[in-house]
Amino acid sequence: MKHQVRIALPPLADLAPDSLIPFAVLDRRQRVVRSGELRLDQLSANLPQRSVHAILHPGDAVVVEVDVPPLPDSRLQAAVEARVEPLALSELATLCIAHGARRADGKMQVAWAGRQPLLAGWQLLDKAGLDVRALVPCELALPQNDLAPQTQLALPADERWQAPLPKWSLARADLGPRRQASHWRSAIVWVAAATLLWTVGLRLHAAQLRSEAQTLRSSMEAKVRSTFPSIPVILDPLQQAHAQLANLRQGNSAQSADRFLPLALEAARLLGFASGHVVGLKYGQGALTLQLAEGYQPPADESSLQQAAARAGLRLEKDADLSHVWHVSWPDAPSSPGGQQ
Repeated sequence: MKHQVRIALPPLADLAPDSLIPFAVLDRRQRVVRSGELRLDQLSANLPQRSVHAILHPGDAVVVEVDVPPLPDSRLQAAVEARVEPLALSELATLCIAHGARRADGKMQVAWAGRQPLLAGWQLLDKAGLDVRALVPCELALPQNDLAPQTQLALPADERWQAPLPKWSLARADLGPRRQASHWRSAIVWVAAATLLWTVGLRLHAAQLRSEAQTLRSSMEAKVRSTFPSIPVILDPLQQAHAQLANLRQGNSAQSADRFLPLALEAARLLGFASGHVVGLKYGQGALTLQLAEGYQPPADESSLQQAAARAGLRLEKDADLSHVWHVSWPDAPSSPGGQQ
């Protein structure tokens, strides 16, 4: 069952950690289920909950009714302060001013208290471990037609403790003490959210980079095919394009093509498992060297692969030092360094 805890404060100027504070615990039907008196610094440990409605001493707040025209919420506080200014004995900057809802007749309840003593008392309650839900002027916490409206609540907890409280109070959220723990909780929440957003953003960026890389590779292959239509198989577009340009500069493209193209075709047929895994390609002196990326599935029986290459009139070698490098060459080409039969 949810309870409401009300505490009756002494004058704010006298409030201290060792002040004796009368309290009453009310159930949902506003019935007193428990009451007593404890030092301020003992309340938090002995109450069923830390949230309290603090009733101010009669001399610490002023309550009046004023006429206010119908205004939007953004201008209502300024209108209330304009009505309070000729009534208050202090400068508005030194006051904490709060108000209730405007009634149909245009009247509104307004209360004010000295800002410095109110905030100092609120700070003491907060340091005592109490979560102040409301700072209610005594006049607004008493039953209608109370016989002693200028007398603070006292024990025993009778019907004076049971009056409905207003839905507003002088505990304005913009003025209350801020707890360090709340700052840390907020900071942790923001850091967690930022980390999550950063992770999601990083994954999206990685996916975008992969897509852009695939698009770039497809574009390069298309350009190499259109520029060098004589190349039947594109394994490494950049390397093959450089080789073709070098051959053109040396004036022996026809002779190289006669040797390279059949070798590339046979290599593509023999090394079908390398499709999509070629990260490097080098051709020279009748020998083709392919560097594969990790993740390809090598043949289970390399001897049969060697026999297939021999039947095609080729020499196939797997590099002895680099497990992801294969050499395909014509029989009359020099043996590749690091290769093994």
